[in-house]
Amino acid sequence: NVVRRELTDKIVFGLEFLIAADILTTVMAPTQEELINLAVVVVIRTILGYFLAKEAAEFDLEG
Repeated sequence: NVVRRELTDKIVFGLEFLIAADILTTVMAPTQEELINLAVVVVIRTILGYFLAKEAAEFDLEG
């Protein structure tokens, strides 16, 4: 369970970096299409991060 918890933490951390990278890339040359793509990607990654963090918290309660 410890390995699973650490992997989940690293995945969530990586998702946050990917969101930041997408935001910085879009800021350089924002078009309407890029902004829409960014919004969709951020929402998907945020949802994934939320559920991964929730799962990690459940492991903490079990362990």
